[in-house]
Amino acid sequence: MALTMTRTRTQTALTSLCRMIANVHGELEFVDWALRFRKQGRKVLEARRLALLGRREALHTTLRVFDPELDPASIGAIQEWLKPYGRKFTLRAVGKYVKVHLSP
Repeated sequence: MALTMTRTRTQTALTSLCRMIANVHGELEFVDWALRFRKQGRKVLEARRLALLGRREALHTTLRVFDPELDPASIGAIQEWLKPYGRKFTLRAVGKYVKVHLSP
C-alpha cells in the first residue's frame, strides 16, 4: 500500500506522541531516583513529580484516543529531556534540575 499524505502525517504524529510519552517516563524515573537520594529541593522535586504525573495521564489519554490498541504503559523511557542537565542520573544533574524548576 502506498503511503498517502494523511497516513504519513498520522504516523508522524503517533511517533511524536510516543516520543513525548517516553521522555515523560524518563523524567519521572529521574525525579523518583532524585527523591531517594536528595534531601535539598524535595519540594521542587515533589511538585515536578505531580506535574509530570498529570502530563503523563494527559498524554496516555491522547494516545488511547489516537490508537486504542496501543498500551501507553508499554512505552519505555528515553533520556532526551536530560541533555540540559547532564548525560547521566547524578546528584549534580539533580542540582541543576532543581535550580531550573524553582518557582520564580
